[in-house]
Amino acid sequence: MIIRKTGALVAGMALAAMSFLGAGTAWSADKTSVKIVSPKSGAVVHDPFMLRYIYHKGPRANHVHVYVDGTLYKPTHANPVRMDIPKGKHVIVVKAATRHHHLLGPKSQVTVTVK
Repeated sequence: MIIRKTGALVAGMALAAMSFLGAGTAWSADKTSVKIVSPKSGAVVHDPFMLRYIYHKGPRANHVHVYVDGTLYKPTHANPVRMDIPKGKHVIVVKAATRHHHLLGPKSQVTVTVK
């Protein structure tokens, strides 16, 4: 009887460990990706300009956050995004986010000069 209970306990712990480590969970199979396609990095653009990206949403992804020089420009579902930023050289980053605005790993970055 003790062996049977111990076996059930070990099996239960193994299932819990697999769940904790991500075996078969949505986040381990998340296929989210984001890539800025326009403008290209190094481009000279005129204000305002359109930012275009390709976004493949995995099970946790909902929208993207657009950053300019490390500061949040806007969270958005829009594609393309109308960008109205000051003249000069800027780093633009698009990051995947959940519906609760938690950032996911996928991101894309370009550097542009606004004339």
